[in-house]
Amino acid sequence: MTLLLLLALGCRSAPVDTGAAPATGALLRSVDGRLLDAQGRQVLLRGVNARVNGLFDVTFDDGRVALEEIPPFSGEDCAFLARDLGLNLLRLPVNWSGVEPEEGAFDAAYLDRIGRLVDDCEAVGVHTIVDLHQDAYGKDIGEDGAPLWAIVPPPEALLEGPLTSEELARRRLSAPVLAAFRSLYQDAALPSGRTLHQAHAEMAAQLAASLVDHPGAVALELHNEPVSLGDQAALDAFHAASAEAVRAAHPSLPVVFEPDALRNLVDSAPVHTPFPFANTLYGPHIYTDVFEDGWQSEDTDAIRASVAAAADEATAHGAHLFVGEFGNDPRTERGALYIDTCLDAFDQHRASWALWLYEEHSQDAWGLWDEGEAAHTRGALRAAAADQLARPFPTAIDGVVSSVAWDGAAKVLTVRVAGAGDGEHEISAPTRTWPDGVAVTCDGEAVGDLVVGDGRARFSCAGAELRIAPML
Repeated sequence: MTLLLLLALGCRSAPVDTGAAPATGALLRSVDGRLLDAQGRQVLLRGVNARVNGLFDVTFDDGRVALEEIPPFSGEDCAFLARDLGLNLLRLPVNWSGVEPEEGAFDAAYLDRIGRLVDDCEAVGVHTIVDLHQDAYGKDIGEDGAPLWAIVPPPEALLEGPLTSEELARRRLSAPVLAAFRSLYQDAALPSGRTLHQAHAEMAAQLAASLVDHPGAVALELHNEPVSLGDQAALDAFHAASAEAVRAAHPSLPVVFEPDALRNLVDSAPVHTPFPFANTLYGPHIYTDVFEDGWQSEDTDAIRASVAAAADEATAHGAHLFVGEFGNDPRTERGALYIDTCLDAFDQHRASWALWLYEEHSQDAWGLWDEGEAAHTRGALRAAAADQLARPFPTAIDGVVSSVAWDGAAKVLTVRVAGAGDGEHEISAPTRTWPDGVAVTCDGEAVGDLVVGDGRARFSCAGAELRIAPML
């Protein structure tokens, strides 16, 4: 991208979106901070992150020990998310090293595996946000992300597994990782003559192009947890280069952009320049005091303040708020309180979200499943954690969602709608929460045209208050 184009992008006013339906492919679009489907209904996306064997790239072909075991994940898991938990989103971490293991050589089989999983999940009602993920820059010096050829300067030593939580924390702050991030955002040149911004943008465009025929991929996240070392202008230029390339390859595909990962620690990211593209999701993570001490303070007000700040930041960008990650240890009372506090705050701000993590049997243990008797196998479902996530919400509303309130004790969801039309509403209806069915009222009157199945309740109602409760 030329300097002139970058200056032009930086000077653009807030993006304008007419609200017209996407021209090709994408099922959703972001307009004035709301996600809309092809019928113009307001959509909320809620689900989980899942690191998937064969997609989360932490193995080597040169004899080095793999960094960790990554569990399998399939359409059957998405069916469980939709039916049992009422969720409608998979945030799928994939890696630059998987898409382009050698410079200029894109792995068609890897892209096909992404597409097949997207299709399998969409078939059971779960959309996918494909996330270009990184942790400590790349697997050769950190955990996952960029390929070896995109590490500038080249590392003096290539690392291997097994990778513990303690070792990952050390790698995040290591000299090779920090140098690689600095080179990435400062747009260092590769031996081939391309710059890192160009290389990343071309890779992102290849990934976006591969998703055109997989409409269940409802957005592409440009870069997980950027570490721009305080250089916002450099991060803006990096994001702009990749976003422009993605738009050229797949014009209707929403993009997700995330602030500097420093926000995970300081709980805010002041907006000096709005993101210069329309049809976007703002994707901060909410980890208030989690990485410092596991949230020993149990300061729920701090979490609520962080989410409120994120909502303000999304508004300043003209983007929909999508909390791409949040979480804590679900096996502890403190972890459960953390997650509940987040979920309440997300409802208050009508945010979309994805919990970290569906399943994990290496490093930490934040997933929904215990480890089996054999190492790295799936054991029992963590019932309390599953109950927390099986929290009904409006998945698609013909109108503007003005409030969402969940009464966990009574298992009653109340949704207030402004300007409701005659179209169909859709509410998540997890069988784990409402095993005997649901009853719906519209402004106090029972709804008779209710259709319930596969983790969803569908009905029409032009009223202002929807109340969804257990069938008596």
